[in-house]
Amino acid sequence: MDHILINSHNILRWAVLLFGLYAITKSARGLFLKQPYSQNHNLSATLFVASVHLQILIGFLLYIARGWSNNFSKMGEIMGDSTLRFWTVEHIFGMIFAAALVQIGRTKSKKSTQDSKKHKLALIFYTLGLLTIIAVIPWPFRGEIARSLWP
Repeated sequence: MDHILINSHNILRWAVLLFGLYAITKSARGLFLKQPYSQNHNLSATLFVASVHLQILIGFLLYIARGWSNNFSKMGEIMGDSTLRFWTVEHIFGMIFAAALVQIGRTKSKKSTQDSKKHKLALIFYTLGLLTIIAVIPWPFRGEIARSLWP
């Protein structure tokens, strides 16, 4: 089960990154070209939010399956070990923060009545969310926490 979860989580990373770039590009074009907020803008936002939420769900399952949720009783030890700290605290809470930014951007942009404001809010929050995601991914160049680009 663990193997299926980690492979799914690894593959879905690419969907999150691609849908995030797509949503940011659509928002930027909409803002700078003064486009009306269309079905395509809505679709790009929906794909990004849905992929982030699915990734968080799989991540939670991995967090539990790998036992990282049991580590809170020895937090002093964990905080002194950069690898354990990354997997127990930084990665999961960074991703939750990123998902919150993406969701806030989606909610605020949907509630706005002006097209330019919809695009601007989406652009700001999706960009901040995606940058946070990129910052807490265990890229191959990240030393001890590094993971392969592909499963």
